[in-house]
Amino acid sequence: MIFSDAGGTGRSYQAAQTAVNQKRRRHYLLEPGWRADNAIQGLGRTHRAAQVSAPYFRVCTTDVHGEKRFTSTIARRLDTLGALTKGQRETASQGMFRAEDNLESPIARGCLRGLFRDIVTGRDAVMGLDQFTAWTGLKLTTQEGQMLDELPPIQRFLNRILALPIAMQNLLFSDFMERIRSATERARAAGTLDVGLEELRGDSLKAGAPETLCVDARTGAVTSLIPITVETELTYQTVGAVMAGLRKYVPMQNTSSGKVALIAPAPRHVFDDLGEFSLERRIVRPVGESWMEEGKFGRSQWEPITDARLRSLWDAEVAELPSRSVEELYLLTGLILPIWRDIPGTTSRIYRARCEGGETYLGRALTAGEAGVLRSRFIEVDVADAEAVYAAVVEGGQRVEIAGGLSLALRRVASQKRLEISGADRATLDWLRSLGCFTEIHQFTLRAFVPYGEGAGTLGILRKIVGASENAEAA
Repeated sequence: MIFSDAGGTGRSYQAAQTAVNQKRRRHYLLEPGWRADNAIQGLGRTHRAAQVSAPYFRVCTTDVHGEKRFTSTIARRLDTLGALTKGQRETASQGMFRAEDNLESPIARGCLRGLFRDIVTGRDAVMGLDQFTAWTGLKLTTQEGQMLDELPPIQRFLNRILALPIAMQNLLFSDFMERIRSATERARAAGTLDVGLEELRGDSLKAGAPETLCVDARTGAVTSLIPITVETELTYQTVGAVMAGLRKYVPMQNTSSGKVALIAPAPRHVFDDLGEFSLERRIVRPVGESWMEEGKFGRSQWEPITDARLRSLWDAEVAELPSRSVEELYLLTGLILPIWRDIPGTTSRIYRARCEGGETYLGRALTAGEAGVLRSRFIEVDVADAEAVYAAVVEGGQRVEIAGGLSLALRRVASQKRLEISGADRATLDWLRSLGCFTEIHQFTLRAFVPYGEGAGTLGILRKIVGASENAEAA
């Protein structure tokens, strides 16, 4: 069935529970139109309430890469419409479009500046400056050969690409899209990609018992930590597939670690959110890809090897990699805005987790370490538990009162982190020394410290201190 704009309103074609044919619909978008509200009407014909399954949307394009400019406009407008009407960007686009499909995003603008700079400098560019200027009519440099401060906007660049011969626009656009894809993956890995609400993905999600952190005194709203175990089956690209897609990349081995990788033959200009640029190389390994600053790459131990050696070492490394990953994380749910500034970590990504037991949770994801820090800030510490005291002091930054008038806190002394015990008299200091603590004089004051650091036996000494203090107080 084919329906036009006139047939896109007032009719239902979804896999309804009352329909005879309840097979999953496949909805092909040939011309979604420039108006986002009309596109929503068309998508809504096959994606409606009381359906057995959601449709499978297919956006149809040709092998003329310049046409992605139109798909990008639809993606941007649908996301904007979703943000206005539902408060959530991906609501309107139904998840059809990826972050890299939007060619007018801040990431795309930064990649375009990087492309322009590479064309001007002749570094890793698909065409020279004179050829680019002659075919597109876009001016990138001054009469003195310096790069312009005000470069052509991305909309003008996309429109000019459409006027190029097919082979030339495919070459230029492929390079531009590869930059966007790499930059998007970098932002996603760093946790700085703004994608709104994300789905926590994995082959198996299992939730533990919620742990109450705090309760709001006025509303009674609860803030909880929910442990979630995410199991995922891992797959790795074959070396043949990677080499076929990166023909110009150089096979290399790190003489220090023995690892192998395909590395870009030349660095690229990369722009950050502030407009600052740097030269970085892309490194593709069996476990994924990363980027290295050019100066650091020059000082590294990467050396070229033959294709045959790369294939052998790549396959050997893949054979030793695990087939499944098990990740333990925590989801902070409930009332979290009042404690937002107290939440540790550098990312603020919000996830929806659909667990095996049928539970669905919405909240901010934390690692086990970050959850321990947050827990120590809100949950009363059991001073008889050495592990709890250690986590509260070291991870949570608290000052914990131990029985017997002693207190434990993490201090910086002589530019080093020290676990200091305060409140001890001279007799208690001798007892602490017998347990393994040590004393030092700083600014004419005698201070006591618990050994701290790798191999210091900190927990063993703390167990003796809190155990003896508890017995003394009980007596």
